[in-house]
Amino acid sequence: MKLISFIIPAYNSDKYLNIAVDSLLIAGNDVEIIIVNDGSRDQTLAMANRYKDAHPDIIKVIDKENGGHGSGINAGLKLATGLYFKVVDSDD
Repeated sequence: MKLISFIIPAYNSDKYLNIAVDSLLIAGNDVEIIIVNDGSRDQTLAMANRYKDAHPDIIKVIDKENGGHGSGINAGLKLATGLYFKVVDSDD
């Protein structure tokens, strides 16, 4: 079990997502990062999948139809395995 699950709901966030994910990756293997693509029309999903491929033990990706911020959080919570969780906006 990971210590903390970070859930990143993302909609059309390809300009900012890398900054958010990179800032969380410095925590090492004790975290999981769940990126929820909420129906983006840009390269958000492709970017999320590249991160998942590079860090398969840390990053999970959910691709879903647009349902809004809360819907993205709820989708991420269903996959979260961490003892704690934190929502991180994709443009943080």
